[in-house]
Amino acid sequence: MKITIFSLGGLLGQYVTNTALLHGAQVTAYVPDAKAIWPRKNLTVIEGSLQNRERVLEALLEADAVISVLTPMRVKHVKEEETPLADGNAMILSAMKQLGKTRFVTVGHVCIHAFGDCEDKYQRMSTKFMQIFWPGVYKDMQKMGQVLARSDLNWTLVRTCPGRDGKVKKVGQNCSISLDGSQFRPGYSREALAEFLYEAAADQQMYSRKMPIFYREG
Repeated sequence: MKITIFSLGGLLGQYVTNTALLHGAQVTAYVPDAKAIWPRKNLTVIEGSLQNRERVLEALLEADAVISVLTPMRVKHVKEEETPLADGNAMILSAMKQLGKTRFVTVGHVCIHAFGDCEDKYQRMSTKFMQIFWPGVYKDMQKMGQVLARSDLNWTLVRTCPGRDGKVKKVGQNCSISLDGSQFRPGYSREALAEFLYEAAADQQMYSRKMPIFYREG
């Protein structure tokens, strides 16, 4: 399997890259700074910005599936009207459509509401917290949800809420999935999330055009 991973050089991007390589995938990592990733077998690193369409297209040429882990903590929302995460994913989706690529998996915050959400108290609290303390990120997340909903590609948006990073290494031990926000709890394991993102990218039908919430149990 050939997979392209877009990240901003954070820990989650590194976990996803490591997971894909451990599964035997041929990985192309697209990052703003190539020095952030150490070279390994079956790994191609492309340095570029998400505004550089030619470089984005280059990174997607051989991809069977795409994972985007553009996270809020890796960008600065200098102006309230700026939406770098949503715009970055929109660029990737547009380039994928141009090349005839279809499978896209990305991450977002639980403040992105999906049809059928029961709006558990933790989801309401997390959303309100985001609105008050990070209004720019909140706006970016809302736009990201809209970008995905309008896309006709085979996408999956995995929603999370940051918390203490656990020691879970496998999906199914201490982390779980909710499609409607019920039983949701803040926090998750980066290792387990990376595994889940890879599995979703490898399975064309796994949560296709859905927004599952990935959370820690208990």
